[in-house]
Amino acid sequence: MPHTRNVCAKLLALTVALAAPCALAAEDELQAAATAPLPVLLADRLLEEDLGYNVTISMGHDTTADAELTLSEGTLESDATQAVWRIAYLEKGPVSRGELFVLRQDDLALLERRVSMPAIPDTVMRFRTDSVVLTEGNSSSSEIALPQPVLANLDVAVLALPLAEGYETLARTFEVVHETAHWRIAVVGSEAVQTPAGTFESYKVALTCLDNDSFSATTWVTKEPPYRIVRRESAYLREIGQGRMVMELARIGGAPQE
Repeated sequence: MPHTRNVCAKLLALTVALAAPCALAAEDELQAAATAPLPVLLADRLLEEDLGYNVTISMGHDTTADAELTLSEGTLESDATQAVWRIAYLEKGPVSRGELFVLRQDDLALLERRVSMPAIPDTVMRFRTDSVVLTEGNSSSSEIALPQPVLANLDVAVLALPLAEGYETLARTFEVVHETAHWRIAVVGSEAVQTPAGTFESYKVALTCLDNDSFSATTWVTKEPPYRIVRRESAYLREIGQGRMVMELARIGGAPQE
């Protein structure tokens, strides 16, 4: 029996030793994402345009919806001398929700984010160098410290990254759940993606959330300008990890076809 116990102990120690490097690597990557400089975004990859998407939502059964993504240049409401990009997303049913990102035009630094969802009060986030001022509905504003700068959400950022075969980087975003999320962004392949708007040679980009895998997504971005998201697969209402959503590019400019 003592011999058996010794063997079991050695096997247990070996199992722990083999597993430890994986856990350590994951912890190291999370720590690196928390402190690494943000990836450089290239403003000249953005283009003013209106895009329409078909959305399929699976929550026990499939439901379809329409969504619009609008990219436009303008100035900051509080400072007409500050040129900005406004990137607006509007999803129409079954849970109508919208987001607006306001980015400084020259370097795409995040200045403001507005979120409208049925499940939460309308939220306005105004970003400073080391904090975000948060206003929810009619409540008074609160300020949350940001130890490190953050990007706009990755659907915005991925358009402006210098994607290429083998590209990989780490990043941070500030999410509606009032927490910083840490990400690995990696080009994992190339595919010709067929959508209602046409077929596009695209990079397949894995957006892996290092804090909560329900935030993770896969996005296909065109290889050549104009750079567009042509397909996206993710959790639906990712803040609560419910359902699955697939978006496909259906319209480029103009009004939807009847």
